[in-house]
Amino acid sequence: MSSELTNIQQMAQTLARRLTGASADTPSVHALMEEFVGEQLLPSCRRTSPNLDQQTLVEFFMVAREQAQALSALKWLLPLTQVLQSAAVQCGLTPEAFYTALLGRMLEEGNPAATCPAVARQSTKEKILEAALDIFSDKGYHVATVDEIAEHAGLGKGTVYRYFANKEALFNELVRIRLEELEHSASEVLDSHDDVVVMIIKYLRVYFDFFDQNQRLYRVIVQEHLDFGTEMHELYIKKVLRRLPALKRKVYEATQHGVFKDVDFQTVFYGVMGFIHGVIQKWLAHDCSYSLLEELPAVVEILFFGFVKDQDERVWEDLRTELVKTHALS
Repeated sequence: MSSELTNIQQMAQTLARRLTGASADTPSVHALMEEFVGEQLLPSCRRTSPNLDQQTLVEFFMVAREQAQALSALKWLLPLTQVLQSAAVQCGLTPEAFYTALLGRMLEEGNPAATCPAVARQSTKEKILEAALDIFSDKGYHVATVDEIAEHAGLGKGTVYRYFANKEALFNELVRIRLEELEHSASEVLDSHDDVVVMIIKYLRVYFDFFDQNQRLYRVIVQEHLDFGTEMHELYIKKVLRRLPALKRKVYEATQHGVFKDVDFQTVFYGVMGFIHGVIQKWLAHDCSYSLLEELPAVVEILFFGFVKDQDERVWEDLRTELVKTHALS
């Protein structure tokens, strides 16, 4: 049934796109709907069981309703119910049976015109995401199924498919939402008026705390599906780069005042990020058996003071000599 529901969702999205470019004239919209339903939706109906036809028509309306809400086009819904009623009759259903099924489904999901529709929809979506996180963490991404996620959330599978086209879309949304939470927390730090060193330390704490709080999800990402891990890292880098100008400006000012050495900002940034992710990999390799925040003091120590004791100037002279040799050979 999942592939059929996905197909219904795609058809509803296609109709929404066509309606977006259609004339505002009601007869024109009605005619477009009739043509689309007759050519695209009805072939999916007319099965041996009228109950399946009824389910298809009701599911199509529910997905189309979500699209209409997203596009602020609720005026489509009345003509759509009329067109779907006619389709129900062609499938051997009575108008009463169709409207009874549709009303029952809307009451189950909540009235979209209620005072707080966004809250109700978000509650259902969040319930699905939390259930998905539990199942993905317990069984792994590849083994987990949408059926298990729906059952764990206490919802019908059709409800899950109205929010997410497939398991991969559900997983990607879970990661996207978590990254937005990280971006918001990081932005508060990077947009502050703190001293640049304090800002960097606070940012590291936010970053480590984020992984600490989302260890179930990221264990799945890194250990079970490395492709997702790469996508997540690139998505995060893209998000955080939007905030870098403010940090870069503060680092430049600190460099002018002799706080930092005059080195390439991008090189240092990517190098630091690589170091931090190496520490996170170590934490994951130890099965997240301790708080990642325990690594923070050592990370700060290494980033700002290095790990070679500055007791003998000859050590630093030797290092500089080797660095010059390496640069000359490159």
